[in-house]
Amino acid sequence: MRMPQRQGTRGAPRSRSQSLPPPVGGLNARDSLANMKPEDAITLDNWFPTATQVEVRNGYTSHATFTGDCETVIVYNGLAATKIFVAVDATADAIIDATSGGAVSTPVVGGTGPTVQAITNPQFDYVNFGTAGGQFLSLVNGANTPLEYDGTTWSAASITHASLTSSNLFTNAVYAERLWFGEKNTFNVYYLPVRTKSGAATQLNIGSLFKLGGSLSNILTVTDAADSLTDYIAFVSTEGEVIAYTGTDPASASTWARAAHFVIGRPVCKGQRAWCKFGADAFLTTVDGIISLRAAIASDRAENAAGITGKIRRLVSDDVTAHGARFGWALVLHPAGQKLILNVPTAENSASRQYVMNTETRAWCRFTGWNAFCWGATKSDVYWGGAGVLVQADTGAVDGTAAITADAKQAYGYFGARGRTKQVSLMRPILAISGPAQFGVAVDVDYADGAAPVLSTISGSAADPWGGIWSASWAQALATYRNWFSVAGEGLAIAPRLRATVEDVDMVWSATDFVYDTGQAL
Repeated sequence: MRMPQRQGTRGAPRSRSQSLPPPVGGLNARDSLANMKPEDAITLDNWFPTATQVEVRNGYTSHATFTGDCETVIVYNGLAATKIFVAVDATADAIIDATSGGAVSTPVVGGTGPTVQAITNPQFDYVNFGTAGGQFLSLVNGANTPLEYDGTTWSAASITHASLTSSNLFTNAVYAERLWFGEKNTFNVYYLPVRTKSGAATQLNIGSLFKLGGSLSNILTVTDAADSLTDYIAFVSTEGEVIAYTGTDPASASTWARAAHFVIGRPVCKGQRAWCKFGADAFLTTVDGIISLRAAIASDRAENAAGITGKIRRLVSDDVTAHGARFGWALVLHPAGQKLILNVPTAENSASRQYVMNTETRAWCRFTGWNAFCWGATKSDVYWGGAGVLVQADTGAVDGTAAITADAKQAYGYFGARGRTKQVSLMRPILAISGPAQFGVAVDVDYADGAAPVLSTISGSAADPWGGIWSASWAQALATYRNWFSVAGEGLAIAPRLRATVEDVDMVWSATDFVYDTGQAL
């Protein structure tokens, strides 16, 4: 007699497989853990998300050493040469030429001489500015007479006005072929004649326009290309009030007009370190995160704050609350590395971390191990200064002489069955690596933090991507690594964790596979 086929025992496990993309969506501290997209990450330290994969970040290489703390990296971009100087907080503050690298000690400004003049504050704002006489640096620090540099010689800059003590100038900018300066603890702005690096300045007092009080914090420049190319200069107060002008000559009502007046979050610090140019736009670091000046003109404060740092706004806000009063905040655009870097000083002149955005995908991650006090960018490279050292960042696969440790916890996922229990037994990250590394995986379940992955040695091979056509061996080429790891985790929601320690090794994460059993819905 035919009998009906026996059904599986209710609740019996069924082995299944699942594959997830890497967290190319980047760090997410905005969305609920239960509704986060699978390509986002809860933790993403020293993993950099690209459009298609996630990579262990690059390291840094020591460029110059000296005595004291570097508090400004000064970059001169001349017509034929680029030079790098460090402004150092030492027994006698000084500016030192670090272009050639190595151990440097001879001051070009300050020091025990003093050379040119004494320096009492090594925290400078500066701009590169061209005149008929060549390319110059203009530097101010709010404490000493402004400086200028012509590519060969440093000298004191003569910027004069009847009501101005030039040592009170704390920030500067270039707009409409003019140098502009801000006077500390006031709303006084000064500008020079076109294509002039020093001399008699004109005062523009804008204090009566600011309704929230405070004083001048930042001078920014931005271009609006919506209809036609229109340049703006924006003055930002310590209270987050912004007034923008457009035009060429502030002395003429026909060529100078107020274009916008709005409020954003308070700037996290004064001067240029709080902002950077981003294409035609200007990004400013505030208590609301990083905001776009172009977007701020056309949107309200809440809408704008949700833009650039939307996914990590809470993290930035927490850091501003904890560390906002410390020196060391900086925003820098890597000129060639597709990275926007926000430096957060967790201990002044001691330790820091960075939030880093992929400028193509707008995905964020966090870098640790770079104890940067200040940043500077050349035409193609980015540098940071720290305790007795100037380094070239985002290069090589080691932090000076130290290994790089990367840690990631991807968003919780339900493997297509939100209400079913999963028992994960195997996990296989798809990697490409160029040599031996310490690596470990684990899974966290149901929104709880489990133990950190246990590290063990894995290794790529000296693979030859050209198929052996060259007589010499191919060193440090990426080879695919796709071994299974045993893991243990049972729950409704599963979050993969990956941790790696690499030294002179490249590592790329392309996907993650799982084998798991499921039960019936509870």
